[in-house]
Amino acid sequence: MPTVLDWNPTVDPSEFVRQVRESLAAGLAVVLPGDSGYVALINPACPAASEQIRQVNEHPSVLAYGFEEASALGLTVPDVARRLMFRAWPAPLAVELAAEGFNPPTNWPLAVCERLVDGNRVRLRCPEHPVFEGVFPALDGLTLVVDTFQATAEAALDLLDENAGLAVAAGIRDTSHRPTVVNVDSVTYTITETGTFAKDEIERLAARIVLFVCTGNTCRSPLAEGLAKKLLAARLSCSVADLPARGFWLLSAGVAAYGGSPASAESLDIASEFGVDLGSHRSRPINPQLLAAADDIIAMTAAHAHSITARYPEVSASVRLLCGEHDLDDPIGAGLDVYRDCAQTIQAHLERLIPEWVVL
Repeated sequence: MPTVLDWNPTVDPSEFVRQVRESLAAGLAVVLPGDSGYVALINPACPAASEQIRQVNEHPSVLAYGFEEASALGLTVPDVARRLMFRAWPAPLAVELAAEGFNPPTNWPLAVCERLVDGNRVRLRCPEHPVFEGVFPALDGLTLVVDTFQATAEAALDLLDENAGLAVAAGIRDTSHRPTVVNVDSVTYTITETGTFAKDEIERLAARIVLFVCTGNTCRSPLAEGLAKKLLAARLSCSVADLPARGFWLLSAGVAAYGGSPASAESLDIASEFGVDLGSHRSRPINPQLLAAADDIIAMTAAHAHSITARYPEVSASVRLLCGEHDLDDPIGAGLDVYRDCAQTIQAHLERLIPEWVVL
């Protein structure tokens, strides 16, 4: 008879964690609340794993918190998949990767591997529920997660019969929405199963984020953002509004910015000369979340780059200078001719950088 625990986020999870570990080690499935009903955790190395998968759902996923679990299986994780895993998870969103290179542990039964590789793809999933904050530390190795699409823990246990060892009950879960499934190739992705995770949100999260940084985010970095959008849209033969759908999200911020300030009057005038409208721009300060999400952090000066890397060393690899080894001087307080020269310099260096992002 499986043990059923009531979910209580205020209680010390150590006992729950111990029982999860013991059940999986014994080859018994664990039922937990998820974002599309209840899910079953399954130890892929146990002899009953294939049968447990069959009992609840024919399509298992690797339980993953990030790309490390996929890499541990020999799977190649493209940049788009890494972005979705880092920016979106936990969420009702499954990511499928090509099975080429798939190298599961030798103690996984062949039947489990065959179920996991469906259509030459391997699916990874990180369900959204606070219970998983305690689950991940409890796992001794790679684990499978299977959506039961059952509204109660008891209904999920009924599917597993004697193959379940533990369930955590969190009341009735909504099963009306299903996870969105995204099939990621080397450079593109396709939504293969429409679910509760919105298409436009996937576009935004899968995009390459390029962040331009200056001091106050009212002169140089807004000009760089606006000019980059125009040049990139031209290279991709699309509108600026369509850039996220084409895989790019261009932003700007300042190391000493006050949020909500408009672009300087001179920047507005010069941007207009270059066919760019900065009228809706509002400044934003850098923050850890924005920097961590950015694929490219392009600073206007070495001092900006140092300010970022000194405070957030974990993003150092993403930081570079717009002008290569040189600083771009601040035009603030100067006349339109200086702003125009600044914009021309920005455009020249963007024309050097953008072909790196989009190879035609």
